[in-house]
Amino acid sequence: MEALSSRRFVGIDLSEEAAQLSIYDEGTEQMSEEYFPVPAEGREDYLAVGLDFIMKYFECNSLDWDDYSGVHFSLKDISQENRDRLKALLSEDFLDRFGLNVISRFRGFVEYVFHQERVVWDRNSMLLDYQDNVLRYIMVEQVYRAKQKGYRAVTQEVDLSAYGIVEGSESLDQDFCKMIKQFLLKNPTHIIFLTGHGFEGNWMKRTLNCLCSGRRVFLGQNIYANGASLLGIGNISLMDEGQILMQGPEMVHHTIGLVAAENGRQKYVPVTTIGKEWFNTRGTLDIILDKSQKVEFFYLNNKDNETEISSCEIKDLPKRPPKTSRIHVEVSFTSCTEGMIFLTDLGFGSMYPGTGKVTVFPFSLIS
Repeated sequence: MEALSSRRFVGIDLSEEAAQLSIYDEGTEQMSEEYFPVPAEGREDYLAVGLDFIMKYFECNSLDWDDYSGVHFSLKDISQENRDRLKALLSEDFLDRFGLNVISRFRGFVEYVFHQERVVWDRNSMLLDYQDNVLRYIMVEQVYRAKQKGYRAVTQEVDLSAYGIVEGSESLDQDFCKMIKQFLLKNPTHIIFLTGHGFEGNWMKRTLNCLCSGRRVFLGQNIYANGASLLGIGNISLMDEGQILMQGPEMVHHTIGLVAAENGRQKYVPVTTIGKEWFNTRGTLDIILDKSQKVEFFYLNNKDNETEISSCEIKDLPKRPPKTSRIHVEVSFTSCTEGMIFLTDLGFGSMYPGTGKVTVFPFSLIS
């Protein structure tokens, strides 16, 4: 009897330091990893160099892109310029099959954490990324809002020079250990992931003892690519439910929605959710107008728990009885706090045909 084929997903992380490749097999729940350091002379155009490493790896190992169900990229720099550059480097066939799916490294780690067993994400977890004498960290921690447990992810940099730490120095282990003790007192965590070439070598003795004291510690260079590959499985339910507040660069922390009647009660219905980069945040919803041609949008700031209300009037609709005008609502962001809402008149069946008229309603949120 032939074995059933399982879906496989590819995660690729590109930075000046290296290209990371992770392939996740959904059937076996196994992850295979490759790591390609970028030479100094290739760092000026590291996207092209890193992508070339990946393509050559597939070619040399006779791997066929058609055998994969999805590809996600994580980038250290997710600027519009880098996203456009990456798109230009990919073939039309590749883009037709997979599209261009780009996430930040910040989100890549959070996706990795919440795709693990609950013991990992239901306790405070942290990523420490150490390279070029800079320590970046991402913390995933529990928070309580309105007596309901949720999660918050934050990212920051630690100024190592303030602690007298110099990468490669003879006192690195002693100085780093002293710093990390103070840091973990202020940022208690149960699970720590280490990445970055700064952690390579055999210099960590005191530091490792300090990190492992009452904690689980993992070292790996493909964390970001792993998170990108796991994204192919599907969205995290906690993220769809708005229970993970992502406080990182380019992340949206507002939901945009409407208040609708359900079983005689008013209920807030979100059109978009939080937890993604602004260029990955969009949503659609169909609504039925009552007597009024005005639509009220509620902008919920999940970070500060504040709500703004804005009213949009749909003009020049044909005269119809109440509840016979169906409107298609589409929301997309142009930055973390700005975007456009498109409202398309669909009418109501053959009796009240739609005009196809589109009302464009821009929004600007208070961050």
